[in-house]
Amino acid sequence: MHLLERLHKPWLNLRRNTPSIRPLLHLVEVENCPRLPRRRSRGRKSSFSAAILAEALPTSVKVSNLLEYDGTGDPQKHLDKFYTKIDWYDLSDAAYCKVFRTTLSKRALAWFNQLPTGTISSLEQLTQRFLHHFSMNKTAAFLFTIRQRENEPLRDYMQRFVEAVHEVPHVNHELLESIIQQNLLPGRFKESIAGKPPNTMKNLLMRSQKYILIEESNASDLFLGVKRKGREEEKEPKRKKNVSMCLR
Repeated sequence: MHLLERLHKPWLNLRRNTPSIRPLLHLVEVENCPRLPRRRSRGRKSSFSAAILAEALPTSVKVSNLLEYDGTGDPQKHLDKFYTKIDWYDLSDAAYCKVFRTTLSKRALAWFNQLPTGTISSLEQLTQRFLHHFSMNKTAAFLFTIRQRENEPLRDYMQRFVEAVHEVPHVNHELLESIIQQNLLPGRFKESIAGKPPNTMKNLLMRSQKYILIEESNASDLFLGVKRKGREEEKEPKRKKNVSMCLR
């Protein structure tokens, strides 16, 4: 027999007679093996109801080329185009809701995300709220209703006002100047606008930023002052107690 065959044959016999380890893997104690950490599921709030969230989109359905809506333009046209695309698919009401949600971006997406948790339970309800909020029929008269509330910070009010302006098409800056003066609470910012009216929306926002910072700085100083006063009042009874003990 050739030398190589003589050396190779015992190894082949050993391999044939040795049982495979694969069938024995299930006998290994899993408890003694290191485990990979599981990803923790983070609870997330959603405007959709639990029933809508529980329903998954069919994996076989691939909806593509849907136009986005960013909060500007005609919401009814966006909805019509959405139905034109989506009517080809036989989906449930919950699935349609989830697909429609993917077409929202920028201000429209921000609007959806701020809806109360679990309040959307059907596509009809979602589209009705969508049309009502982004309706192009709003006029400048709508802006007169966006008044600064009592104790509302200037930053919060300006954000509400700017969002409302985006919902009304073709409002000239002269009218905006009149509206903002009427809607603001008495204060330094209102006096500034009355003395020197802003000529553009950008100028209005830049000037408001100055008074927002002043207001927030004053609020911070007031908070620190109240906190300091509270600490001093807490120390005062201890001082009186120590004095009374010394007099005994």
